[in-house]
Amino acid sequence: MHLKGIRNRSNLGGILVHLVFWLSSLVLFSVLIFYTRGFRISAMDFKTAVNILVTIFLLAVSVYINILWLLPSFFSHRKFLLFTVLEILNIALFICSNYGISMAFEGRASNSYNEMIAEFILVLIFLIISTLIKFTQDSMALQDAELKITEIERQKIESELQALKAQFNPHFFFNTLNSLYSLSLDKSEKAPELILKLSELMRYVLYDTREDCIPMKKQLGFLESYIYLEKLRTDDSLRIDLDIQGDNRDICIAPLLIEPFVENAFKHGARDKKCLPFIRIKIDLSKMGKVFFMIENNTDNDPLVHEESAISLGIGLTNIKKRLDLLYPGKHQLTIRETPGNFRVELNIETNENKMPGN
Repeated sequence: MHLKGIRNRSNLGGILVHLVFWLSSLVLFSVLIFYTRGFRISAMDFKTAVNILVTIFLLAVSVYINILWLLPSFFSHRKFLLFTVLEILNIALFICSNYGISMAFEGRASNSYNEMIAEFILVLIFLIISTLIKFTQDSMALQDAELKITEIERQKIESELQALKAQFNPHFFFNTLNSLYSLSLDKSEKAPELILKLSELMRYVLYDTREDCIPMKKQLGFLESYIYLEKLRTDDSLRIDLDIQGDNRDICIAPLLIEPFVENAFKHGARDKKCLPFIRIKIDLSKMGKVFFMIENNTDNDPLVHEESAISLGIGLTNIKKRLDLLYPGKHQLTIRETPGNFRVELNIETNENKMPGN
């Protein structure tokens, strides 16, 4: 009902604009007629008044033929020659109709050539003005539509991001809690540190990711805590290398762009126990306003496991690509290389900023 009311008000506003335009034209045209023909307002007779009204009506017919048929059907489809021919016929129709009606009402033949020239100029002015107004309205409508599409896309991405945060590997948290429970039973000295790391992760996922962008130092803190907890769940055969280069850790990027790749590497990578499993992570922050992220891991050759990994990553990858296109248009490069037994992701982001969120 609310949208219907908005549409009705919009239609009513458009009608009022047209009425104001033609009433204004009627007044201006009347003044022009009186001035050019030497009439006085008090001396206006019935025939002259009807002639003015008919002229305005015929002008309206020509204008609406132009904006409702000729422009959308021919000009917009680049049929310029046909548009020109039909526009000339439209102008000729107005001149002939108006001249014929004028002769019928006033019966005057003097200065007919000059009056036809004046009518040609008049209709041409109205057609040009109406065409410019039409183009302006179409341009504004297109901009509004693009803004609405962008806003809808942004809201969709935001909802997908919230869903992504809500489902961010809940099994990881449950398994970590189980590990914490086991360490508590054993009265291990690692239990307090494990609690601290887990609280840092939960704080990051629940609160920090609400920001539009997060400093890399926070994202690196998340990765280090995540890797630490994952090591507790894996055996010593898994080799994890984290290489961080550069000191520009205040560079901000959007949240949850690199974390899903890390989660995927631990969840689906390094399962093949026939060889030494590995996960290599490299983050380069040495260039101002630029972030380079790379993660590489070996993959299981089991077709079922490989298909499961591809489906899981594919869902998250679609979300990440959409967010990258929306947040960093033309300023990012995502490369994914998959070969037998190996999976590698490279992400370059140009942020053009080096500031904390909110500054």
